[in-house]
Amino acid sequence: MKRLKKYWLLLTGIPCLVVTCMTIEDVIHPGNAIVDSDIDIVVKIKIDAGAGGDHKLAFGILAPTSWNIAGSATVTLTTTADVADNVVTNEPLTVIPAGETDSDRNNLSWPASFEDRFGTSDNTEPVEWVVFESNTIFKILSEDVVNGTVNIRLHTGDKPVKLSMGYAFLGKNKDGLEGDEASFFKELEVKEVRFASYGPAAFGFGDIFSIRYTESHTAAAGSAHRGGDVYLLGKVKYEVDDVTNEKTVDETGAKTLMEDLGEMNQATSWQKYIYPKDFFDLPDNAVITEILVQFANQDKSIISKDFNVEPTCQ
Repeated sequence: MKRLKKYWLLLTGIPCLVVTCMTIEDVIHPGNAIVDSDIDIVVKIKIDAGAGGDHKLAFGILAPTSWNIAGSATVTLTTTADVADNVVTNEPLTVIPAGETDSDRNNLSWPASFEDRFGTSDNTEPVEWVVFESNTIFKILSEDVVNGTVNIRLHTGDKPVKLSMGYAFLGKNKDGLEGDEASFFKELEVKEVRFASYGPAAFGFGDIFSIRYTESHTAAAGSAHRGGDVYLLGKVKYEVDDVTNEKTVDETGAKTLMEDLGEMNQATSWQKYIYPKDFFDLPDNAVITEILVQFANQDKSIISKDFNVEPTCQ
């Protein structure tokens, strides 16, 4: 029953404990993580007196395999405690060498041991545990409470992803892992930055207005427009004499070529002014009800998703 209860707690994504001596108090993720960039993560941990034994800390991170956490992440530990031996400041945590095994788990490798203990949540992306260790040996037998902050800087991959990141830590000694353990799973979404904007602040489908497309320099290679021409494609829905019609503009030529506005704040923008009835070649009595736009390169091998043009006045 104890093992089943532990497994249920892992699935709920809240701090998961075998005993109350070690806990993960909080995990702080960035709210605007983007592809191919550095992000900072903060994990708050606590070790209560009586956790048992003198041991290093083994700290694991579950992340996409493609991110190469072992080779690219920087992980440091800072602690506060009454006992001086348990106080460290920005101590680097290092990846446990591949040849070391966990004797407490049938000599599994450390990543395999963490996966065996904590699983991989409900991730469908290829993920892996990477396990770091402290240099400091913490003397947890004392009547002390250790509060710690693990600061993680890692580099995201070149593709957008939504996943459940995992964090776990235990006490590590020469005989393997101590029985106390804590884990925490938290959702992280990594996005590409691509968006459309419109001006002026007040416009309607009967006005001349601008359509601007902005793309971050972190947009994934092979799907980015920077360095080339961008063309405005679109689809319009309109009514004539109460009959609904649709029309599409999908050519990549002078009519649809957008102006390159250059780079600013690690992004590139393109802009085009249109008068919708002329752009879509509509009759004068057409009443436009919807416009969707896309942004493409010349051979249309790269095309953005649909963006809905939402007028601010009728």
